[in-house]
Amino acid sequence: MHSNINAVHHHLETDKPHLLFLTETQIRCPSDAAYLNYPGYSLEYHFRQRAGVCVYVRNDICCQRLRHLEDPDFSTLWLLVDTGMDKIVYACVYRSHSGDQETTRLFDHLGMAADTALHRHPDAQFVALGDFNACHQDWLFPYQRTDHAGREARNFAVSMGLSQLVKQATRVPDIAGHTANCLDLLLTTDPDRCIVTVSSPLGTSDHCLVKSVTSFSPPDCDSRGERRVWRYKSADWDEMRHFFASYPWQ
Repeated sequence: MHSNINAVHHHLETDKPHLLFLTETQIRCPSDAAYLNYPGYSLEYHFRQRAGVCVYVRNDICCQRLRHLEDPDFSTLWLLVDTGMDKIVYACVYRSHSGDQETTRLFDHLGMAADTALHRHPDAQFVALGDFNACHQDWLFPYQRTDHAGREARNFAVSMGLSQLVKQATRVPDIAGHTANCLDLLLTTDPDRCIVTVSSPLGTSDHCLVKSVTSFSPPDCDSRGERRVWRYKSADWDEMRHFFASYPWQ
């Protein structure tokens, strides 16, 4: 992220996204993160060496960091966004290459944390996004093999009722003979509301930028209840006092 901070700030300036999630930031938690900030945005982060995630949130977005869902052992960041019409729970994920056992622990954590979040916010949309570093030949384009991370990611998506919307390769090969892969995923409970596109990387990154546009329906104006007006001057105060006096309070 250090080497690409100018490209990140340029994207915030020109595209003005509501949210910008970044994974594999590769920053140790700095003593002063002010140089990462950008006017008009707040920055939430979970930085880790050789891993880490963060999100830039535009100042007109109402959101809450769900720190109680985060595990310091994993590069995850949980966010609740309230649009005024709908709520969305976001889980930003970076899965490092740390072995099958650690991968299983990560997806177990994601499943339990998602259950907790949706139990508390049952009407919220759930979105899990980020760099999962997973291969699955029957599910993710354009793989010819399936690995443990791919199976765990698929099982997580099926168990949560999530649809995977990224249909293009997102990893740009930087070594001769390597092929482009779909490593960056967007999993959602509400695929009909999301339009996902893949565009060129920011700066010198070897991962493409995944953009998601989410649509929301305005609230039903006919669902409002009737307003009641109490006319206190017309009240029968003597009858009310008589009722209270006759009530067996003891």
